[in-house]
Amino acid sequence: MDISRLLSRCTGMNRPYRAKAGLTLVEMMIAMLLLSIVFLAASSLCVASQRFYITSSNRVIISNEAQFVIQHIYKYAMNGIGDKNTPAFQITGGTQLDINISGNNPLTMDNYSTNITNYRYRYDAGAKKIYFKVGAGGEEDLTQKVNVTGANFSKNGEALTGYITAGYNDQSLTFYFSCYPRLSSFN
Repeated sequence: MDISRLLSRCTGMNRPYRAKAGLTLVEMMIAMLLLSIVFLAASSLCVASQRFYITSSNRVIISNEAQFVIQHIYKYAMNGIGDKNTPAFQITGGTQLDINISGNNPLTMDNYSTNITNYRYRYDAGAKKIYFKVGAGGEEDLTQKVNVTGANFSKNGEALTGYITAGYNDQSLTFYFSCYPRLSSFN
């Protein structure tokens, strides 16, 4: 047996053994590249989910505020009192809604036209708000968190219809509504 072969076996200097002992620079670079790709995918997923959460939160805020306004209008419009000569609601310029509500309960023919209170909803395009006013009192802001970029009230037969477009941060949604005030077509 050759001494150099024996020496190389004892000291671990043969080529096949040396190749199995560690990682090469190329293998390290490939591993780091793959790890970087996995990290970028995970971080982009995290950023996308955060954007989705912010968008969803903004839409929830808009929907809560707009639904509150629509339910507020619906509540008072459904109690509106009117007939063919005196409608339950009047619309001025498409952005102002006046509703007449009787304070008499139960409503009878004898107390039909007495004790009527006027309610007003007004869209202010400059302030981007919808205001509510009772009688001669002051106005109340119904949309405190959102900006109302569009609102319209219209009469469709005997029905009150309309829409509200509200926005918050970079999101905007439009909500439509319709209701029929009681007794609006009788007499």
